[in-house]
Amino acid sequence: MGIQGIEALYEECRTRVQDNRTTPTGPGLPAIVLVGPHGSGKTSTLKWLGYLGSRRPHVYFDFGSAAPRRPHEVAGRLAYGLSHRLPRQTPLLFPRLTLGLFVVAPELFLHPTDPERARKQLRQALRGPREPQPAADRVVAVAGLLQDLNLLRIPGISLLASLIRQPPSMPLRVTRHTGFAWYAGPLAAMDALVALNQLSKSEDPTDRAEVDRRLCQAFLADLRGEYTRRQRDRNCVVLLDNIDAPGGREFLDLVMELRDAAGEPDPLLAVAAASNIGRVPGMFAAGPAGVQVRFPEQAGYSDWERSIPDRPLNGAWRWYCVQLRGLTAGETAQLGTDLAARLPEAPLLAHRLTDGHPWSVRQLLTASARIVGRERPEALLRAVLTSITPCAADADEGPSLEAKAREYLLHGPDGYQHGLTDDQHRALVECCAAREFDAACDAGLLDRFQLHTRDSLARVVATRLWLTDPVPQDAETRGGRGSGYLEGVHPNPLRGGSVLHPWLRLLLLRELAAGPDRWNAVHGRLRTWHIEHGHPLEVLYHSLALHRVDDVIEHLALRLVELSDTNVWLYELYSITAAPLREPVLPEQSATLRAEELAAELAPRAFAAHTPLTLLVLSLWLAADPRNRLPGANPELNRTINAMFQDLAMRSVPTRVGLMHEAAKYV
Repeated sequence: MGIQGIEALYEECRTRVQDNRTTPTGPGLPAIVLVGPHGSGKTSTLKWLGYLGSRRPHVYFDFGSAAPRRPHEVAGRLAYGLSHRLPRQTPLLFPRLTLGLFVVAPELFLHPTDPERARKQLRQALRGPREPQPAADRVVAVAGLLQDLNLLRIPGISLLASLIRQPPSMPLRVTRHTGFAWYAGPLAAMDALVALNQLSKSEDPTDRAEVDRRLCQAFLADLRGEYTRRQRDRNCVVLLDNIDAPGGREFLDLVMELRDAAGEPDPLLAVAAASNIGRVPGMFAAGPAGVQVRFPEQAGYSDWERSIPDRPLNGAWRWYCVQLRGLTAGETAQLGTDLAARLPEAPLLAHRLTDGHPWSVRQLLTASARIVGRERPEALLRAVLTSITPCAADADEGPSLEAKAREYLLHGPDGYQHGLTDDQHRALVECCAAREFDAACDAGLLDRFQLHTRDSLARVVATRLWLTDPVPQDAETRGGRGSGYLEGVHPNPLRGGSVLHPWLRLLLLRELAAGPDRWNAVHGRLRTWHIEHGHPLEVLYHSLALHRVDDVIEHLALRLVELSDTNVWLYELYSITAAPLREPVLPEQSATLRAEELAAELAPRAFAAHTPLTLLVLSLWLAADPRNRLPGANPELNRTINAMFQDLAMRSVPTRVGLMHEAAKYV
């Protein structure tokens, strides 16, 4: 998945041990946040990093699947995982946190108005049962075994204190000695602990925040103490999934705040993951998301260090966001190695349709594997998105693959609790008709939706990382060879603003196309807006989406005569034919035959007067969808495109040798 840069960053930060044995230098450790849309491989990457660091203290916690937890409860669960025994490693001890968790346990009630009686009750509770408890020891032993097998659900706070203490066999005297000494301050240790217990019973937000703060301080103090007491060669690691879910930010925000307040390093490396970058308080950067994001090949400790301002205004510099990228064509081919031997077109089609989105690639490869051995495999591949999802393959009916993928991308696994509202979903379906997302908003497509949707959709789309840079429109995107050669040639190019991820847009366009009247209304409104604002290429783009092929042919025929630069004409040709098609694929019909039928059906006048140009436009229009570019090694439409470019070159006045060069890209 191209995460070598993330692995290198992870190892570099793990080996920068923060143990207070030398004078602290540098800014300490960043909070690394892996970001990307649902299905981009964040959880898999976290678990892979956990595997790489499995011989040193580490723990994985998922805020998305767990009930919302307060920061001190999260700290307790992380300490439980970090205290696990590892081969040839001295277990980490958490005496300060253990004592604090014991004191704030829900079942420990101390007298609220009589301090002396409260101290006596606490002393009695700390002594514990005088007789050994074999049953409790068995519970701890079983807990350790289940943890080894990764089967244990992290316990409630009532058990945490004993479980944190007992897997490394921490004597109670260690808890008392170290813990009491740490809690002592303006108040005697026992009075401070009684006060902490009273705060834990309060519902006042300030009191609750103080409990969280004190126990998270204890957590970090224990880690510093352990690394000072015994030399270690790696920082400990917490892998925090879905920090954009409730409770995630609260814990990490507090840890970052405590780091700033402490003024000394701690050996805790936090590697988190989030689908919503709007919930990550990273450094500001220009762009739709508004947060500075690096890609794996750019990531590194020195890169993070260089990005820190000389005089930070806040703690945003501590956060370092790294965006996972999609799979390359080679990585997709590697995933589909077994399938490629029997159905060679499948891996390349999966990559082109999804732009390498990891979850979607796997879904498409699984669905394609069911085609092997059946008749007319290419027709079945063209219909792969309308097939039943792999998990429902044995059922008589179920959601189509495209419906399942659309639901997953927009709402996450199992209807992720931070998915779009129904109104936002309907609005996004209409906005996908625009080439650039901002154009949809500027054209007023959101005006008829709820105020919340109008105010929030652009931000939601940006922070969910559904926007990407546009791909140059040229031969590469139609099954030919060569990319980027038309950039900068047009005197009035497209704006080049951010576009929806092509895979998400394809899925949304299928939903929009389900209602022909809705399709026509949205594209019609966008066309009118572009007419009013003087964007001729966008006007023709939406004209083609509305099947006004004659308008497009008339424009291109005139421009072929007027323009002196063939590349300018090619830029317009590819820009216009990138328009969406309401019914892009007919699985049972070859793309070449469909181009001829569409020419006769949609543009009889232009087909008669400008036959080569009409066939070229319709072939390029169809070729914009990867399903019409089969077989991958030699797409059938390439022959038509090559022939029509050559025909135009020979017929053009003045002569257009550049069209012959373009034809050669489709050989």
